[in-house]
Amino acid sequence: MIRILLAASLLSLATTACSESTEVSDDLPASSDYLDNPTGRAERVESDPSAKPVLIGEGGPRFAACQSVGQVGRHDSGALPVLSAPFDAAARKDSIPAGQRVYICTRSHDQQWFGIVYDKAPAAEEGAAPTRSPGNCGVSSPVRAKRNYDGPCASGWVESIYVVLVAG
Repeated sequence: MIRILLAASLLSLATTACSESTEVSDDLPASSDYLDNPTGRAERVESDPSAKPVLIGEGGPRFAACQSVGQVGRHDSGALPVLSAPFDAAARKDSIPAGQRVYICTRSHDQQWFGIVYDKAPAAEEGAAPTRSPGNCGVSSPVRAKRNYDGPCASGWVESIYVVLVAG
């Protein structure tokens, strides 16, 4: 009799546990406007759902957040388009003139795209030697962990064939 009661209560308990279902969305925050990163800061998510933020700190905590500096070369349209993600159909965010220096922070898996950070300071006069440097964008020092760039400068994705490595 005790075995029957024990079996019945185990069956009842198992049925109750299995009937309770949860959705993945139940565990998500109510608003998806903000993401938490490993440093504890909240970052604003871009409104473009296909946008891919530029990551910094991929080299680890002993290296600069962006390990290379590049210089923009000549582009067919005059200025190099900066896109919101590493693919041709991504939204255009900005453009960079030839000669401007940029920080190269990440790359696409196929190496066709660079995730860059750049200073939007005014460009040098046409025909003058390029005087623009990457500026103080906060990526020359190490960061504790990989995270999306959220500093004072602009960021985005450019085709790697139009950027020449200068340092790093």
